[in-house]
Amino acid sequence: MLATGASVLFDVPLVAAIRGWADYTNAHGQYGWFKDASIRARTRLALRQASETIFISDTARKTFRAQYPVDRYSVVGRPVDVDRYGTGQATERGTFDLLTVTNLRYEEKYEGVLTVLRALRPLFAERPDLRYRVAGGGQYLDELHAFLEDYEFADRVKALGFVDAVEDEFASADGFVYVSFLDAYPTVVLEAQAAGLPVVGGDAVGVPDVVGDAGDICPPTPNGVRDALDRLVTDDDHRESLAAQSREKMVTYNQKCVAGHVDVWDRVRQR
Repeated sequence: MLATGASVLFDVPLVAAIRGWADYTNAHGQYGWFKDASIRARTRLALRQASETIFISDTARKTFRAQYPVDRYSVVGRPVDVDRYGTGQATERGTFDLLTVTNLRYEEKYEGVLTVLRALRPLFAERPDLRYRVAGGGQYLDELHAFLEDYEFADRVKALGFVDAVEDEFASADGFVYVSFLDAYPTVVLEAQAAGLPVVGGDAVGVPDVVGDAGDICPPTPNGVRDALDRLVTDDDHRESLAAQSREKMVTYNQKCVAGHVDVWDRVRQR
C-alpha cells in the first residue's frame, strides 16, 4: 500500500509482482472474514493503480486471475543464486541418495513428502543401496518423524529438519524429487538444477512450470512417482541426460529472468 500511495502521490509507474496466491485468496483459511476482506480490498486497489503485473508462473497467473481482474501482465521467473548451489561440498556415501528440500510448515508440502515415501517402498525393497533425505523444518516435521516410526524402511530415510548449508545436501545427492500440492513456483527445484541434479517433479500446481523441459514430470501419485524414480535410479543414460539438462538450463536462467523484468519496465516507462 505504501508503494501504491507513492505511485499516486508522485505520479510514477507501479508494477505489482505476484509470487503466489495463497495470501491473496485465503487459500489456507488462515484469515477471518474481516482480514480476508481487507486483503482483497487492498489488493484490488493496488492492482487498479499498477501499470502492469508480473506473475512468477503460469499457474500463479491462472489461479490469481480467477479471483482478481488483471489485464496487463507478464510471466517472469525468480532468479536464484546459481553459484551457491553449484559449489556445495559433497560427502562420499557409497549409496544412491535421493533428496527433497521443502518447507514442512505446510500440510500440502508434507503430503508431497508422504507421496514420495509411499512411492519408494518397492524401490527400497529392490535396491539395498537406495537412500532418501528430506531437508526442511516446520510444524509437520514431528508428524514426519511419527510417520517414519511405522515405516518399514525408516532406516533408509533421514528427516534432517532445517539445514543451513543446504548446498552441501544438493552436492551429496544423486537425484532430486519434489512433489507438492501448494507451490506457485518452487525455487528449490531451480536450486537442485543449479547443482546439476536430475529432477523428478509431480504434476501439480506450479511444479511443472519450474521444472520446465529440464526434468521428468510425473503424476503426483505413489504409482506415478515410483515409475519416474525407478527410471531415474536404473537408467544411467537417462539420469545423466536429465542432469545435463539441469546444468544447461541454469547457465542462462538468471539472464532470462532479468531480461523479462527489463522488458516489463521498458514497456511501462514508454506508456
